[in-house]
Amino acid sequence: MAVIATQLHVANSLMLLSDVPTPSFIIDLQALRRIAEPPLNDNGEIPCIRCPKNNLLLQPVARDNDSDNARHNHSNNVISCNFQIIDGQPAIGYLHSTVTRGRDDAIPGEDEPISTFLAEIDLDPTLCFSDAHLVLGLNNHHVGSYYWARSAGAGSSMEAPGVGYGNSSESNSKGVLRWLDEGGPIACNSNDGKRSEWVNFLRRQDTVQLLPHDGQDTLLEFYKRYGLSSSSIDEDETGGTSRIFGISNEGRPMGSEPAVVCEWRCTNEEVI
Repeated sequence: MAVIATQLHVANSLMLLSDVPTPSFIIDLQALRRIAEPPLNDNGEIPCIRCPKNNLLLQPVARDNDSDNARHNHSNNVISCNFQIIDGQPAIGYLHSTVTRGRDDAIPGEDEPISTFLAEIDLDPTLCFSDAHLVLGLNNHHVGSYYWARSAGAGSSMEAPGVGYGNSSESNSKGVLRWLDEGGPIACNSNDGKRSEWVNFLRRQDTVQLLPHDGQDTLLEFYKRYGLSSSSIDEDETGGTSRIFGISNEGRPMGSEPAVVCEWRCTNEEVI
């Protein structure tokens, strides 16, 4: 009984990726720690992040998953990070978004051509300058156990071949995922199996991740839109968070959803 009580306490206090508001900018802490010089151990220390392109400084507020409280992190480590995307290596920054309409919800006259429409998502293209691509992702439940295991580490940033992202014809504040070819996954398939076929099955309330091609400028846009009024990691989705979260799979079972371990507060070093 004591073991069961302990498990229930942890389950009730654990914050997972699916719990954060969308759209959000997600930073993989394990990938971030690897680019430090020397690399940092996965010991719970959360570094600050400096974006050299725009002088944005991200300071962490760590979430204690053994309680209901958030605590400020006092790490002296500052990592300079340009959020570069390198083939075969785990990505550091992701865009986390919720599907608002799937293929079955396509609207004739608005989502033409219907044959290529896959999903509408709540990621405003202006946040990433319409320059991002869909990836296998961090918590994809549409793929089988093989690809779910592959989504650990570098696999989570594997591109979904043949899927494009752009503006929604219905709303400027939402984005759309489309096949780049009317042949869909058959025409767009890669030699790595049906890596993008799962996109056909996206439904409302599913979540997906994309990689921004310029992570530093995308972070600055999140700071301008959400960070200036942020206050606490525990605020609800109507406001009060920076929408920039840190996640980790440390101590989590293979293929399980990553835990949210911190939120970052942003300042622009040019004005402090």
